[in-house]
Amino acid sequence: MKKLLLLFAAMLPCCLALSQEAEGNGAYADFHLIPRAEFNGFFTPGQTGDGSSGYNFGNTSFYTLVEGAFSEHVSFTFSNHWLAVTHPDFEGTADLYRYTLYSNANNWNDIAKFDFTFGNWTFTVGKDCLATGGFEYDDYDVDVDYMLIAEDKPLIASNLWYNLPCYQWGAKIGYTFGEHTTLAAQMATSPFGERPFASGLFAYSAQLCGNYGPFSNMWSATALQRPDKGFDWLIALSQQVELEDFTIGFNWYNLSDVDWDEEDSPCALLPGNTFRPTVAYAPSDDLEFKLVSNLYTMPEFGLTDVNVGLTVHYNPWEILQVHSGAAWDMTTGMFSVMAGVKMDLTVLSL
Repeated sequence: MKKLLLLFAAMLPCCLALSQEAEGNGAYADFHLIPRAEFNGFFTPGQTGDGSSGYNFGNTSFYTLVEGAFSEHVSFTFSNHWLAVTHPDFEGTADLYRYTLYSNANNWNDIAKFDFTFGNWTFTVGKDCLATGGFEYDDYDVDVDYMLIAEDKPLIASNLWYNLPCYQWGAKIGYTFGEHTTLAAQMATSPFGERPFASGLFAYSAQLCGNYGPFSNMWSATALQRPDKGFDWLIALSQQVELEDFTIGFNWYNLSDVDWDEEDSPCALLPGNTFRPTVAYAPSDDLEFKLVSNLYTMPEFGLTDVNVGLTVHYNPWEILQVHSGAAWDMTTGMFSVMAGVKMDLTVLSL
C-alpha cells in the first residue's frame, strides 16, 4: 500500500509538468464559498418537562470547495469543512480541528485529491471518500439533509453515513467500459486506525457504477481492517430509476451502525441491515420533494428502528437553496422539523 502511494506521489509532479506544457485545453479553476444555516427542533408529542424535546442547528456549516483542471488529463478537488455548528456549544467545530491528524474521525479537510485521466483509465491519489455507501455517499456533505434528535441520533441520513469516518487517504484506479459502466478498485487508510498510515490499518474497496438510460447503480464491497488485523465487510448496493419527474431509489447496506469504544474511536461495525428506500419528485428544475426512510434490523433483535422524513428544496436562484423538512423516529417516538438556507458562491473562476 505504501509503495503504491509513493509511486502515485512520484508521478504527481511529472504529470503536473506535462500538463503545464500542454496547450492548456481544459484548464480551469473555480473557488466556491458554501455556507449553510439551519434550525432543527425535535419533540415527543404528549410529553413535557422530561427532556424529550430540544433543538440544534442541524447541518449548519461553512465549506470551501476548489475544483478544476490543469489540462484534459489532470484535475483536482479540495473540499474543506471550516465550521460545524451542530449544537449551541460549538463542539462540532472544535472536533474538526482536534482530529486533524486522525483517521478515525472526520476533520476540517474532507477531500484533497488529484485525478489523472488517460483514455478509459482514471487514477486518483490523495484524500477522498471511501468507495462505498452508494448514492448516499456521492453528494458533498454540505448538500446532505439530516436531522439530529436526542443523543445525536440521525434521521433522513443513515446511521452509517453519520457515524463512519469515510474520508481517508489512499489511491484508486478506475476503468470505464464504453460510456455506461465504471469499475474501480481503491486502497485507503482504515477508519479503525487512529493515525493515517502509522496505524498500519487499511481499507480495500471494489465499486461498480453504471448509468443505463433511466436506470443507474452504485454497488460496492469494502473490507475495513480492525486494530486486531481482522476485517469487517461493508456491502452497499444502491440503485435508482428515473421516471419523468420521479426518481425512485433503493439502498441496502449489510450493516446497521458503527460501534464506538469509550474513547470515541470506531472499533467495529454492527451486523445487521440498513434498508433505505427513497422517492424524489421534481416538478421543475428549481423545486424538489424527497421522501426517505431508514429501516434497521439486527440478527438478535429483528427490526430495531424505523425513521421516515420528507424534505423540500427550492432554488429561487442558482446560488441559493431554501429547504425544509420533517421526520419521525419509531424508537424514540420523536418528531423533528428543520428549515434552512444554503448558498453556493463562486468567488473566483480562472
